[in-house]
Amino acid sequence: MKIRLFVLILVIVLGITGYFSLFTVKENELIIITQFGKPTRIIEESGLYFKLPGLLESINRFDKRSDLFVTQPTQLLLGDKKPIIISCYILWKIHNPLLFFQSMGRMESAAQKIGDIVNSKLSIVLSDYSIDNIINTDQQKVLITNIEREITKDANENSIGKYGVEILKTGIQRLAYPEVVIDAVYERMKSERAKEADKITAEGQEVAQKITVEAEKKASGILAGAKKQALILKGEGDHESMVIYSEAYRQGGEFFDFLQSLETYSNILGNNTTLIISTDSGLFRYLQIEKKGEK
Repeated sequence: MKIRLFVLILVIVLGITGYFSLFTVKENELIIITQFGKPTRIIEESGLYFKLPGLLESINRFDKRSDLFVTQPTQLLLGDKKPIIISCYILWKIHNPLLFFQSMGRMESAAQKIGDIVNSKLSIVLSDYSIDNIINTDQQKVLITNIEREITKDANENSIGKYGVEILKTGIQRLAYPEVVIDAVYERMKSERAKEADKITAEGQEVAQKITVEAEKKASGILAGAKKQALILKGEGDHESMVIYSEAYRQGGEFFDFLQSLETYSNILGNNTTLIISTDSGLFRYLQIEKKGEK
């Protein structure tokens, strides 16, 4: 009876001890085991593990996946001394679990410290750029990607070695201007747009002028060709006419002279026309009326 009781008590004790000593690690977790606050083990692989029961060893769980947060808007100066309000998004993850635990302690405090690092580096990086590199109608002058790359690189130099945190990406989420510079920025943007519109208009007029000149050149060529063809056809017609007249005169010279005289009479004589000509004129030849008995 005593043995059974002893075994039962032992089973209960072992069960309680196992309950408080066994623990699981998930795929997305890393565990730091501490003994009286001092780190003793780091577990990064998922599975079932054992620790000393009670307060002898404590479990500190951390998410080893990437985390994302957005910094609070802050006002900074650009290289041209113009103020700008900016906020960034930061993608980060734990790089060195032990250093992270010793410097940060817990996940909730990481965002504040990482945000401070990024904002301090952002202030230094922006001093090398002007407002034209932030907002511009010419995309080649916009260097936001360069700014983000420099911030990520500079911030990592501090965060990895000091906090065990790797900043995977830093991006500008929001840009705004203080009231004192909004009007100036709008005016500059309007001026740039007007300049671009004038450039496009001038290019269009230049193209239109080229098209007009080319069309006029082609029209002149077509007209000259048509006039040349007309002269050729007229010359050929005149030549053909002369050939016909010559052939007609050869075949019936007297009759041809008579027809030509009639055509001349038709052209120069009209109603109430008085014609004074010499009797020796060729025109008078066919106007003579022979009297009877006279030849």
